[in-house]
Amino acid sequence: MNAKELVLRIVSLNDVVLHEQIENKRVEKLIERLKQDRLLKNPPIVSEFQDKYIVLDGASRTTALKQMNCRDVVVQIVDYTAPGIVLETWNHMLLDAPVNKFFDAVRAMSGVRVEPVTMEQATDALAQRKSIATIMLGNGKVYSLCAQDDRLPEHARILNAVVAAYEGRGEMYRVAHTDVERLIAEHGRLSALIVFPRYRPDEIRQLALNGSKLPMGVTRHIIPGRALRINLPLAILESAQSLEEKNAWLDDWLTTKIRERHARFYQEPVFLFDE
Repeated sequence: MNAKELVLRIVSLNDVVLHEQIENKRVEKLIERLKQDRLLKNPPIVSEFQDKYIVLDGASRTTALKQMNCRDVVVQIVDYTAPGIVLETWNHMLLDAPVNKFFDAVRAMSGVRVEPVTMEQATDALAQRKSIATIMLGNGKVYSLCAQDDRLPEHARILNAVVAAYEGRGEMYRVAHTDVERLIAEHGRLSALIVFPRYRPDEIRQLALNGSKLPMGVTRHIIPGRALRINLPLAILESAQSLEEKNAWLDDWLTTKIRERHARFYQEPVFLFDE
């Protein structure tokens, strides 16, 4: 891949939609940084579909700009069907959380059944979408959460309620695997592991276009060739110029960056220490 394959575009924020919830504290911190720097360092990554731009990565940045009354945003557009783009899932590891209170809250929720199962049954149910999540407790007990309604927006509603039941109670970390024994060995204070299903791109599109959102920190998009450190002045996004004028400027800017070799592609994974 090289810089000429990048697709950067300035679009109206009114046409940008999210598929996941945001964390208000994170957005507030971003607003402070944006006001101080007056630069958008990294563009949100989106998939274009039905005249909308679905945010795959960058929900907090998008929301921060909207709350700052920014008219437009620069985005990196990717092909959601490209083989290099992978949609995976984060699971939520809970440490020192009041599991009994959380469990009581889940059992009291409307539209969902809590069923005790084996690990194998839970894995199969989640893969076949017979359940919408798995709860694995530190004591070895496993439960499937089964929705009474097959509609995806209803699943999202329930999952948001489930996450709200443990959010802010104990410590929560995102993990990519489901090895409880390993987590107990590494952390010792494991209360529970919440395992979410692996979604498909068409489901993400459906949620975003219908105005439904998954909890934050569930979907994990692996996207090669991310554009970082573009450092676009907010004044460009805030100006009253037309999108055509702004994108003409952006094309000239990008061409100059490439011609003067200010854009580099790193084939290997890298660590960033100024996020």
